[in-house]
Amino acid sequence: MCMKPKRTYKDSLFRHIFNDKRRLASLYESLTGRKVAPRDIAITTLRGVFFNDIKNDISFRIGDRDIILMEHQSSWNPNMPLRMLWYVAKLYSRQLDSQEVVYRSRLIPIPAPEFYVFYNGSQDEPDYQKLRLSDAFAHATDTLELAVDCYNINYSTQNKLLDSCYELRCYSIFVQKVREGIQNGLELRTAIRQAITYCKTHDLMGDYFQKNESEVFDMVNFKWDQKRALEVAKEDGVAIGEARGEARGKLLGERNAMMKVALSLLKKGLPVGVITESTNLSLEEVRKIAKDNGLAF
Repeated sequence: MCMKPKRTYKDSLFRHIFNDKRRLASLYESLTGRKVAPRDIAITTLRGVFFNDIKNDISFRIGDRDIILMEHQSSWNPNMPLRMLWYVAKLYSRQLDSQEVVYRSRLIPIPAPEFYVFYNGSQDEPDYQKLRLSDAFAHATDTLELAVDCYNINYSTQNKLLDSCYELRCYSIFVQKVREGIQNGLELRTAIRQAITYCKTHDLMGDYFQKNESEVFDMVNFKWDQKRALEVAKEDGVAIGEARGEARGKLLGERNAMMKVALSLLKKGLPVGVITESTNLSLEEVRKIAKDNGLAF
């Protein structure tokens, strides 16, 4: 089967797998021991429109009692409690009427939050650790706290969470097989195809990988290209982070900054799909930038 990456695909494999109420229920039961009916889950994941809009990996409510936030990380980030604070504040603001919060005299009940990070990067981290927002405070205070449960999901036969959650174990093994292929000298595309075949033939969510084979290939291949695009932009001194600062929250400023990034990536010969995804510019806008600067498109 010939698979070519659809460069505009915006999902991640982790999000794609667990953007499913049945799989979320399974994962949550493995984390907490609590059985949840898929019908009681309401997915609330934030989907930003612009590049610097707030968006998270997965969030969902269980009835009106709990709100669960889950993030996947391929690079270790000790600032996840702060990010989770932004996410949950945004989710609460979407759920509640601001006028009601300001003027209502009776206490307004809100879902109790839970925060989880799933890490599978190359840095050595323990199977489990807890990060606290208060660790980042300039001085000790008990006025605000947010705790995040962090799990290392790199594949290991001794990993209790992976043992208890079939879908998470399948995801972990798939990532490991891609890495093994690359370490053995395979090109990324070949490593991805071989990992997909391995999962299909070893009862590792075989139906999922059979049904979504092209999408899985696109997501994993695109993620690698996007990472390369960001690295190239940073080398040229027009990193995405600088573009955010330049924008200062103004849409026009952000667009100008993203156009500079797009021009840099075009000069480096990055795929157009990677450029549109990294800058949030449209295909027509990227085409015009190329034309105005005499670049092949």
